[in-house]
Amino acid sequence: MAKTIGIGADGLLASRVSNPYFSPEQTALALLLACVAAACAVLLAGVLLKQIRRMSQPLLLDEQGVVIPVPPPLPSWGKVPTWWCHVADILGLCLISGIFIFFGMAAVSAAGQEVEKVLSPQALWANILTFTVLVAAVYFIVHRRVTLITWLGLRWREWPHFFWIGPAVVMVMWGVMGALSASGYIAWLEKVVGSNSTQDAVALLRESKDSMSVALMAFSAVIVAPLAEEVIFRGYLYPVAKSLAGSSAAIFFSALLFAACHGNIPLMLPLFLLGILLALAYEWTGSLWAAISIHFFFNGATVAMQLALRAGLFPEIPSS
Repeated sequence: MAKTIGIGADGLLASRVSNPYFSPEQTALALLLACVAAACAVLLAGVLLKQIRRMSQPLLLDEQGVVIPVPPPLPSWGKVPTWWCHVADILGLCLISGIFIFFGMAAVSAAGQEVEKVLSPQALWANILTFTVLVAAVYFIVHRRVTLITWLGLRWREWPHFFWIGPAVVMVMWGVMGALSASGYIAWLEKVVGSNSTQDAVALLRESKDSMSVALMAFSAVIVAPLAEEVIFRGYLYPVAKSLAGSSAAIFFSALLFAACHGNIPLMLPLFLLGILLALAYEWTGSLWAAISIHFFFNGATVAMQLALRAGLFPEIPSS
């Protein structure tokens, strides 16, 4: 890969990249699959390390020389329970992860297409229905083992924290994305994969002339995504991964998968960082409401800004 780096309008590290071997679409797909491979490698490494630690524990014998079973050590931090997880959840983890990997690959393939065709009202209704079915499937898997309130920590005594955790993380993420943009990292990746970092949902909110599409997109982004994605990623995939590989590996696994499933290569790094913060918020509070707060305010702020631009309430800042 040949590249020239210089200081320009796109940022301090703006680049021109030419690759004679792969098309931008192939490069984007390769980067997405590399992210998925990293998620799988992290999970497998965590499983292996957990097994090594378990095997290295000293055996305790009673007076007759019979081995006394020693329970695994309790985690030193975190409040997300995993006692309800079952070996059958390995299959659930693989199937649901595969579905979201497919979503990411589909998003990469759709890059560059007309946004109103990709996100037509019919496609948006189908997306809402798909998330509803997936949430119902996850609940069906676990409902016989644990109640909904216990599973997701919905009875949160510190519920007022909902109203500051989300905005605080949003400000942090805006700072991170601003730094990446100023450095030229995002502009460089846009040139590598031949697509814009602006998500289709954002473009639709800003440009679509179909009021039904705009309304459905806003509802999906602000309500459906925070609830459905948090139940699936942090509520199910994260605890199952934690039970198999430990909390550290599970945090990185769920964050990498979360970044990959969106299919936006230029924004994959900030999405990965957001995924880490979402898992940490859930782990530290023990309530999915904390992660939902972050997701709700992050998406809500984006939707509000795009609708304000659409209404002409303030001028759009040019990208270059």
